[in-house]
Amino acid sequence: MKTKFTRIIAIATFGLIAICASASSASAQNVFQGKFTLPNDVRWANATLPAGDYTFSLSSATMSGRVFLQGPNGGAFILTSMADTRNEGDSSKLTIEHRGGISFVRSMYLADLGVELTYRAPKTPKKDVELAKGPVSTEQVLIAKK
Repeated sequence: MKTKFTRIIAIATFGLIAICASASSASAQNVFQGKFTLPNDVRWANATLPAGDYTFSLSSATMSGRVFLQGPNGGAFILTSMADTRNEGDSSKLTIEHRGGISFVRSMYLADLGVELTYRAPKTPKKDVELAKGPVSTEQVLIAKK
């Protein structure tokens, strides 16, 4: 009787482990993976990124999508502020905005998905508000599919 009970517990445990393992591998799939090179230091959401080569993966192309970046200083998670479906051509790209001496990622367009992910500008200290209202320029950084 005791061996039957032990066998049932062992089978149930094995089944539970199999279910958990398959669920985590299914959720680990990404909708997009890519790479890019930043020509200068930028802010992206709450992260400060130095110039250099980066790889990234996108978990979901929705507003709740998370970008996992891997670069010269390790990794970071970036949360999306807004997602929009659009067609801006065949090239995936980051749009970097330069304003008042600060460079930050404004959006990421992924051509394969036809989606643009938008990010908030970093908060400006009160003493620099006038400076932040100055001239604005943008640059495009191409993204290669990984």
